[in-house]
Amino acid sequence: MYYVFLLFLLVEMTLSLYEYSQLSIVVETMALAVCLMHIGKAKIKHSGWIKFTKWSIVAVLMLVGIITFLQFAFNMNEYHYKLDLALNITMLYLVTILLGGSFVQLTAVKHLTPMRQVMTLAVFLMCVVLVWIAAIFDTSLTTLLIVGSLAVYFFELVRILTVLFVSYRDLVRREHVAGSNLEATFTYAHLLVRCSVLLSLFALLYIVMVMLSPQVKAIYNFSMLLVWAYLFVSFVNLMINYNPIVDLKTNETTDSQINKMESLSVAELRIRIEEWVQNQSYCEHGTTMLQLSQQLGTNRTYLSRYINSHYGCSFNEWLNRLRIDEAKRRLVSSPTLSIEAVAQQVGYANKSHFMHSFKSLEGMTPGQWRQQHIAG
Repeated sequence: MYYVFLLFLLVEMTLSLYEYSQLSIVVETMALAVCLMHIGKAKIKHSGWIKFTKWSIVAVLMLVGIITFLQFAFNMNEYHYKLDLALNITMLYLVTILLGGSFVQLTAVKHLTPMRQVMTLAVFLMCVVLVWIAAIFDTSLTTLLIVGSLAVYFFELVRILTVLFVSYRDLVRREHVAGSNLEATFTYAHLLVRCSVLLSLFALLYIVMVMLSPQVKAIYNFSMLLVWAYLFVSFVNLMINYNPIVDLKTNETTDSQINKMESLSVAELRIRIEEWVQNQSYCEHGTTMLQLSQQLGTNRTYLSRYINSHYGCSFNEWLNRLRIDEAKRRLVSSPTLSIEAVAQQVGYANKSHFMHSFKSLEGMTPGQWRQQHIAG
């Protein structure tokens, strides 16, 4: 063991800065991939979207680790520059395909049709093939083919990001997501937007720095260590702190059983709802109308009609109003409490969703509202 450690130190001392950055990426990405394989198995058992994204991220991390190891082991940057470049471009395309497939579920058909997805995949694969032909045969068109493939990548990346942002905007504009299964989609989409923007930024930086010196590439590689760690931590945080999307089949079966139950009287239902509100049960994460109707001993249709007639709004709007009112009380009573902590305490899955809901009702952010009312 002692000699193995000495050998490792000797190898470390002989590495250049660029090689050291490559080795660091290999170790980190493979370690994160292995960890992610064993995290959240029970938590995401019934969540197809999150489960698919988990394995996409695992595939991305392992792909980056394997390709970087090949570049490191054969010192491709120095002895096989064009092959090294072809590997990097291939990695860009494959990472985009894997992560891009994660948010296809969030997009409407009008934004990204199946035919458009097939065409994008075909264009990506064709560009990869052309890059490898250029790298292996080293023709007079090598530079043109490589630059052309990067231009196509840039164009498709911008188009994919545009589709993602449009889909995210449409999701936000839909019926308010508090207390419904859409809240899971909102949280999931928020993660994808943040990570996609970050990874796309570094992909574009790579296109700029691809022809620069190994020292500059080393700085880029060290920066990527933070990016992969951020992607890993963000997704693990989503799995740990958010309830998985409810199984729709279970919902239908349970709701069918509840609909057979005899409805409560209006007076009894009012008493039970008032008790539920007094206990601040609306602050529980993932509260849905189905869950509340079960707790109150009534059916979903009857509960929905009661809320519409007595509060003049839908269940989601009513639940959201209760949460925002409670948040306002806590913002004033606990001035040192962070906005994110308040959001979690009153039942929101993430800070972004809370900020959007608060501003839509109060016309200002929670921070502005707190500052105005504490000062007053």
